[in-house]
Amino acid sequence: MGRKAKGDRHTIFTSMPPEAAEFVKAEATKLGCYIGDYIGWAVSDHFNVTAEVPIGEVNDHPDPLPVADGRVKYRAMIPRAAADILISEAERRGNSLGDFVAKILCDRFGVPFQPRVKKKAIRAWQQAAEAGEQLRMTG
Repeated sequence: MGRKAKGDRHTIFTSMPPEAAEFVKAEATKLGCYIGDYIGWAVSDHFNVTAEVPIGEVNDHPDPLPVADGRVKYRAMIPRAAADILISEAERRGNSLGDFVAKILCDRFGVPFQPRVKKKAIRAWQQAAEAGEQLRMTG
């Protein structure tokens, strides 16, 4: 018999401060689960989406991959119900999915982190503000 299916999940690569990655790895090690599954569960928990705590028998956890700005990267497997909320909220905030996942994890562990705001979101907000000012002047 094979392992239990984990359901529809969305893969997101998230880069975070090394301190947060250490907490993530430690928590996944305690639970004996894959790091990507732990991150998916933490995101689900953040949005109050019901998800099974990922308990398993995984003993070998990879170190995160280094990326720019001193951050490190892990792959997350977010359950679809939580991913749909995550995508909507990240778009509303103007954050990339990876940065928003990092923010959720950093907040969970008390690690300071400020997600970057996408340039296209800043432009859209500026255009909306300018349009709002023009509308007010005509009324």
